[in-house]
Amino acid sequence: MVLPEGPEIAADSATCATIRPMQRRLTLLLMAALCAASCGSDEETPPTTPTPGARLAIAPQPDFLTVGSSVVLEARLTEGTTPPRVVPADWASTDGRVAAVDRSGRVSALAPGSATIRATFGTDTASLAMRAAPDFAGTWTGNRRVVSCVHPRPDVCAAAYPTNRIVATTLVLAQARDRVTGTLSLSPPVASPSSAVSGTIAELGNLTLDGTIISTPSSGASTTLGTLADCHVEITPGTGILRGSFAEARTDSDGTNWRVSWEIQGLARTR
Repeated sequence: MVLPEGPEIAADSATCATIRPMQRRLTLLLMAALCAASCGSDEETPPTTPTPGARLAIAPQPDFLTVGSSVVLEARLTEGTTPPRVVPADWASTDGRVAAVDRSGRVSALAPGSATIRATFGTDTASLAMRAAPDFAGTWTGNRRVVSCVHPRPDVCAAAYPTNRIVATTLVLAQARDRVTGTLSLSPPVASPSSAVSGTIAELGNLTLDGTIISTPSSGASTTLGTLADCHVEITPGTGILRGSFAEARTDSDGTNWRVSWEIQGLARTR
């Protein structure tokens, strides 16, 4: 049966035409809400960059290393009031010839000098100034050679200190950071003289020592014989041999002043 057309049928058709787009929009909104809810249920990934107000620090903070030694550093991030946490920072050195640093934060002292180690995490950076110096501690043994001898009586030099005479030498040193102390044995040729020495390692690694030369007999009091002058030593890179020079500035009991200059030909560390 065919229904007659009329105003009611036209109105119903218009209403259906309006409802269908609304249904599609509601369906799309519902699907978007469901997707957002399901995505929000996953665990959030922790941020890889510091939050505002974060502070990066290097630990520990050694500012001095001896050449050949190493230390492992950490980059620690503090955010707000939470305890510091170790973060995977990028490491760099301002002078890799002096102090090299690898990706794990291990710093190796390679040569005398100064360098700054930097850790970077996100936009935050921490720095550590560091100095490297040679390790002079130990017992050094070897030879020294007479370079010159100046005495009012030439026979004294000819008898005991002829030019190019070579004698055995022992130098015992202790080191605390860049400060060095010890004893230099000056016998032979005379039986007992020695000098208590002390000095400071320079930036480039050479060591200047000074001291007082004394005679310590097996019995009786010690006697001051003079001073150690112009004593400069350094450790040869690669070989580890100690070389240098010094002079004995002597004063005899009668007031006579004289001087013997020596070359340290090469001392090896024995312990």
